[in-house]
Formats: sequence, structure tokens, C-alpha cells
Amino acid sequence: MEIDDRIKIIDGVLKKIARSQSTEARTDGNSEKHLEYDLLKESNELSTSINEDVASLHRTIRDRYSTRFPELETLVTTPINYAKTVAILKNGPLEDIKSIASSTDNIVGQSLNQILDGPSLMVVAVEASSTKGRAMTDSELHTVLKACETALLLDRAKITFTNYIQSRMNTFAPNMTAVVGSLTAAQFLVRAGSINKMAEANDRDILAWGSTMQPGLDAATRVSFLNRGSLFHSSIIQAVPDEYRMQAMRTVAGKFVLAARLDQHHQFPDGSQGVAWRSHCEDKIEKLQKSSKNQGTPALPVPDDKPARKRGGWAARKAKEAVAMTEMQKLRNRVAFGEEEKEVGYGTGEGTKGLGMLGQAANGGKIRSTQIDQKTRAKLSKKNPGWGGAATSMDDGIASSLRGMGSGPSGSATTLRAQGLRTSGVGSEAGTASSITFNPKQGLELVDPKIQAGLSQKRKAEENRWFATGTFTQVGSGGSASDGGFKIPAPPQKKMNTGAS
Repeated sequence: MEIDDRIKIIDGVLKKIARSQSTEARTDGNSEKHLEYDLLKESNELSTSINEDVASLHRTIRDRYSTRFPELETLVTTPINYAKTVAILKNGPLEDIKSIASSTDNIVGQSLNQILDGPSLMVVAVEASSTKGRAMTDSELHTVLKACETALLLDRAKITFTNYIQSRMNTFAPNMTAVVGSLTAAQFLVRAGSINKMAEANDRDILAWGSTMQPGLDAATRVSFLNRGSLFHSSIIQAVPDEYRMQAMRTVAGKFVLAARLDQHHQFPDGSQGVAWRSHCEDKIEKLQKSSKNQGTPALPVPDDKPARKRGGWAARKAKEAVAMTEMQKLRNRVAFGEEEKEVGYGTGEGTKGLGMLGQAANGGKIRSTQIDQKTRAKLSKKNPGWGGAATSMDDGIASSLRGMGSGPSGSATTLRAQGLRTSGVGSEAGTASSITFNPKQGLELVDPKIQAGLSQKRKAEENRWFATGTFTQVGSGGSASDGGFKIPAPPQKKMNTGAS
């Protein structure tokens, strides 16, 4: 259907509404059989079709006016406000919008200050001063203004339909009206198209119905709500503080959809159930705003003096053995009374550490070697018996390994000595009976003090054998045998090269 044909239909419906408003609405219990129900239904359908016509006219105006001010469509996104702005600006002058912003001499009958808020008007003025559009011809401007006038006519007709539906909401949707009010119920009914479609809507979706927010221009006034639709502007929501409005909107939306389902089946025509649901919503919102009582810090539970349950079994024993304290650590943690403990790592701060009772006479004077558990020690297979063959015990294994190291062409004692290893005295005494010496040929060498002492005694015995009774003779200066001195031999002559081979 063309827009001109729809305008004629709208004019006829507007005349019927004018005659109907002069009489009081009455109902016989069934709203569908009411005399004004057909007119109300037709008004609702026309309101829905007007939205489509306004959107089509908005595209036409936007495409044609983009030659003059292309940036305006991104600054003013609402179709009706865009049409009003174009009707006021017309062909210019765009360099000085403030001079025409307060004028009401236009087809809209309003000033630009009344249509756009302060921030939006400032942005439009800045963009208009630097726009790259060209001036429109008279025919182009006439087409744009005619489309703007048609869009404004349809918008006024929609407002008339909404007001008429609002005045008759108590008759045709009493429960919906009781929950959110006649104006908000009429806006929802016009948006849905009918009571049946309103009853099928989701209570989370209707939060954004009727939202006219422009992204980017009024972000500072949005607080934290993105769903500022018709429900947000209802009286029951406006009375709630900002921090509780979102929860209040969800509560009211659920009851409003239930009320629409009641009105769909013509239940509670007096609106009593809607009044009860509104009271329920108000009580819930009031409880939501009440601050919770400060009950103080809760008391600690009564301590349980029962011993803790101890884990048992193979896995628990192995876990405890892995972190168990060694004998050396136990001795290090103990200090004998009246005896000074030895220290290692001499220095300042944490560099010095005490040994406790390690190495003291009460403990035998030795650091006991690590006890090896025969059950958990590493075992060799039959194919790999080690260096010295299979061993039946720990000591036998060590002896056989050492025998293997000292036997054979590659493991002889001479070879091991040349590599800085000793083949005697290993394992005969505890670790404290050995010492480390520095050898100029081999560097660090681990030697047995007993063997070293034996070698020293042998060296001294040899020195006493040859030099115990000998004396030194004073050599004279003359160098003659008659003076009682030794004759100094002459140096050997140099060997002459005679050429003989």
C-alpha cells in the first residue's frame, strides 16, 4: 500500500476517534464484543504500520540530504528527529547553525534547541562548519521537505492513536494497566501489535522496547543502563534509586507479561489481579532497598579436642619417610650442656652454621655414615653385576667393585694413580680419619694418614742411614791440595766438530 493511500485511511480513523472520544467507554464483560474494540484494534494496527512508513521515509530523506550534509545521519539517528532537523536546516547556512537554532519559523513549528539536546547540537554545529557537501537544487530541496512533512504527519497520527489506546486501556487491558500504568501499557501494546503478541513476548526482551537512546551522544547520562525503554520511564521504575532500577525492571517485566496473558483470556476484567501484582512488586522493591542488619562478626566454632585422624597404609608411610628428619639433622639440632658447638662456613650473617652435637665425644667423635636400608637400596640385575661382579652384601659389593677397578689392564693400580685415584686405604676407616692434600702433579688427592705416616718414617730411616754420621768439610779459597782443600777441576773442553761422521 502506498503512503498516500495509508494517509487517507489514517484520516478516516482519526475522525472516528474524535467522535468516540466524545462518549464514555463502556464494556459488557467481553472486550472483543465491545463497540470500540474494532476501532481500537484498527488504531493499533495503523500504529504498527506507521513505524514502517516512517522508516521508509527516513531512508529517502537520508539518501537525498546526504549531498548537503552527509555527516548528519551519524549524529542524529532517530528518524523523526532527523526529519525535523532537516526541515529546520534546509539548504543552510550550515556555517552558522546557532543563528537558526532558536527560530520557530519552519514546518515543524519548533526550534532546533527543542529537538536536540545541548551536546548533540554542539556536535552538529561543529560538523556542519567543516562539511564537504554541496548546496541542493530547488527541486531536490522540495522533494526532501515534502518527505519530511509526510513523516511528521504520520508521527502526529501515531501519537493520537497512542493517546486513544491509552484512554481505553482500562477497558481492554485492565491488568496490564494496573501493573505499569495506562501510558506504558499503551506503548507496549502499540509496539507488540496486539494483546496476543504481547502475551507471547519474553519478559527479558521487553526491557529494551521503546528505547530511543543514541549511542555515543548521551553516553554520559546512561549511568549503567542500556535498556532504557518504555518500562524504564514508567512511574513505578522512576521512583526507584538508580542502583536498584535494573532489578526492579526485571521484577515488574515478569508480572507485566503475566498480566498480558490474563487480559488475553479476559480474566479478572476489573484488574484486581494486576493491582495485587503491582503491590507485590512494590513490596519486593522496598525490601530490596532496605539495608541488611549488621549481625556482627560470627563467633568461632567450638574447638574440637579430639586427636586428628592419622593416615595409615603403605603410601602414607612412604610419604612420611620422604620428609623424615635424618639422624645427622637430629644431632645438629641438639646442643650439649656446657660444651661449645663446632661451626662451619665462617663468615658474617647467615654464612656461619652450627653443627650442634655432630663430631663431639659424647657422640663417638665421628659422623656416622648413612644407614642404607637393604630393602630399598638400588639392586643390580644378574646381567649387570657391577664393576666387581655380583655382590651378596653392601661391603662385599664395595670390595668387589674396588677390586674390579684395580684389576685388569685398564684398572691397574698404576693407571689409577696416574689419574689421581688411590687404590689402598679405601673404606678402612671412617670419613673423619682421612684428609685432603695438594699434589703438584695431580691437584687434590685423597690420602690415608696412616700410609702417609709410614712413608714419612721410611724416608727418615733412609736419611739417617746415609747422613747420620757424615760431616761437611770447609772448602778453602786457594783451591790447592797442599792447603788441605779440594782441587777444583777445570771445566771440560768444548767438543770440536772435525767433520767425521
